This record gives sequence, C-alpha cells and structure tokens, in this order.
Amino acid sequence: MERKDFIEQVGLSGAAILIFGCTQGCSKSEGTTSNNNGNNNSTPVDFTIDISKTPYDALKTNGGFYVEPTTNVIVVKTSTSEIIAVSAICTHQQASITYQANNNRFYCAAHGSVFTTTGAVTTGPATTALKKYQTTLTGTLLRVFA
Repeated sequence: MERKDFIEQVGLSGAAILIFGCTQGCSKSEGTTSNNNGNNNSTPVDFTIDISKTPYDALKTNGGFYVEPTTNVIVVKTSTSEIIAVSAICTHQQASITYQANNNRFYCAAHGSVFTTTGAVTTGPATTALKKYQTTLTGTLLRVFA
C-alpha cells in the first residue's frame, strides 16, 4: 500500500468515527424513557401541600396552577373549580407543559401538543396521555397521590 492510500484510509476511518460520535451525542439521552408518562422520578408521587400558603395559594383561584418540581407534577384548579394533578412533562419529547386557563387545557409549547384536563391528547405530535394523579382536599390541605 502506498503512503497516499494509507493516509486516505486512515482519514476516512477517523471521519466515520467522528460522525458516529456526533450522531450519538445528538440522540435522546438514555435516562429518558417514554413509558413513565412524564414522571421522570422513580419516587412514587404522594405529597401534601397547604393551598393557603405561598407558593400554593395560586390554587385558591380558578385557573391557578403550581408545578411540584421534585415530582414533575402540575396541580391545577381548573376553570370549573376542580383541583386536578397530572404529569408536568409532555409525553412526546419530555418538554414541560403549562395550563391554559382560558382554554381549560394543558399545552406543550415545545411542539404544540394539547391535552384535556383528564390528560388525554387532543392535538399531537404527542400520542400518549399524561399521567393523571388523584387529589383529595381536606380544608386547605391538598394531597396528591398515585
């Protein structure tokens, strides 16, 4: 093999390795899975908050919501005065969702997915519903649990 051919082969092999490494770096991370419906925390959801205290007092008003950062759960007092809780992570590509009180729905700004207050998908690209959690209100104490 001539020197020119050897350098050409080494160069092509090196380029292939670099391209493979770059494409792997741009792929979805290993820690993100889609079968957990957005709850990327292995800890079961079961927490209690006092809606009369900050930052939870937004739940005293229709349309108010609070996102629990440790469990990725969004708690909402809907426009119909019901308190609900769903995963705050979109099932499409794990972006954060928000509650749109004027439309009484959940919305993912990253790709436009829309969910009902029951977590059902109404507009994709998401195809899987949000995980919904049970809520119990006793006085001002709200328990959210699976």
